[in-house]
Amino acid sequence: MTFKMTLAATAAAFVTLAAAGAQATVLYSGPASMAEMATGTSFDVGFDALHAGAANLSFVLDGYASLDGQNWYEDDFTLSLNGNALAKGTWNMGGGGADVVYFSPVGSTFDNISDNGADHLAINWNGGHVDAYVPLDLTSGHNTLTFAYDSLAYNDGQNAGWQGMGDEGWGAHNIVVTQNPLVLDQRGPGGVPEPATWGLMIVGFGGMGALLRRQRRQQPAFAAI
Repeated sequence: MTFKMTLAATAAAFVTLAAAGAQATVLYSGPASMAEMATGTSFDVGFDALHAGAANLSFVLDGYASLDGQNWYEDDFTLSLNGNALAKGTWNMGGGGADVVYFSPVGSTFDNISDNGADHLAINWNGGHVDAYVPLDLTSGHNTLTFAYDSLAYNDGQNAGWQGMGDEGWGAHNIVVTQNPLVLDQRGPGGVPEPATWGLMIVGFGGMGALLRRQRRQQPAFAAI
């Protein structure tokens, strides 16, 4: 292996080591369960970001009794980030109707694990759950997620309107927000790298220095003429 190839391999190993040190930090976690709410309600989750940029959200959406998908009694879920609607969909969790995601970020998944038939159209009044994963684009500092569920309004006979908690209740649990720290550009006040970053840099520079010393020892000696 040539010296350039060895140096490149060391640099790649250093980047890998830095990436391994970038363990995801949990910005928010909870609750394990929550009380049932009627449609037409919402709740907020607030947390502070490590930095502006990408993060991940996972949660379980709960449906009680006959929460509906896309049908006459449709109930819609909306997820907002800092006041802006981020994702919207409707799922059959006991009340029938089709599962539809109206919009969501690229890479999102919404898995209706309710036992409502292979096509998720059956009506069984047994409620259900949707496992959700949504990529986030956070702002620096404080962020707020809003979870909201609404029954479509009567709207001149186009939908049934609000049904009440005894018919269509909802909730959410296991809400987790994670974000990776900026390892390769993680600086504290005044542009000084954080201690963890210093450690990674020292390991990388030390490895490259050792290779340089080894290369010098392996160079052939030339006899004087």
